[in-house]
Amino acid sequence: MWILGQIFSPWGALPPGLDARIEVKHVEKSNDGKLRFIATRHSHWFPLSDVSQVLPDLESVTGQGRINPLFKDPEAPIGRSLQSMRLLASADPLEEHLGRLSLQPVNFISYRICDGTHSAFIKAQALLAQGQTVFWDRWCLPRRLAERRELVDSEVLDRHLMKQLASAGVVWGIESPAYSARGSYSAKEKRKAVRLGTYQSVPDF
Repeated sequence: MWILGQIFSPWGALPPGLDARIEVKHVEKSNDGKLRFIATRHSHWFPLSDVSQVLPDLESVTGQGRINPLFKDPEAPIGRSLQSMRLLASADPLEEHLGRLSLQPVNFISYRICDGTHSAFIKAQALLAQGQTVFWDRWCLPRRLAERRELVDSEVLDRHLMKQLASAGVVWGIESPAYSARGSYSAKEKRKAVRLGTYQSVPDF
């Protein structure tokens, strides 16, 4: 199962991206008819990347076996074409996109949510426009961590973020007023990135 998405914000929109590839272990059906897809450990959430050039190559198979373009208007928000699940004729274009991504270093965005989100968005937007891949925790965390933080051990989130930071080619620190505050998580990220030699400062807008 492939999940595509697009981020909209008060400051604009990011290009459509490939959020995840979910390997389904099994499907559960509730009494009200809703389906729940249980993922295996081989499922993967991806960093932000621009898949605009891939969209025209994606085709879907209808219930009658006809093959149609998945996106009739690649310039429109992708949600218009993906209001329901579709069966892909071939996932090769997405697999090829992932192959290209695997050859690129990831850019890690380090910031404070309280006063650095706008600047983090602008930096992510600029990097994506350059064809770069971006890890931004606001959008790149597995949903179990992103949407259920209060139910997940904080050490799990910490290990995941630090693993992503350590593997990044560059860590972009959004130097907002609260970024380096004592005891903040962003200050911890900055210290580790400086030790790794991957830290690059970004002035706050």
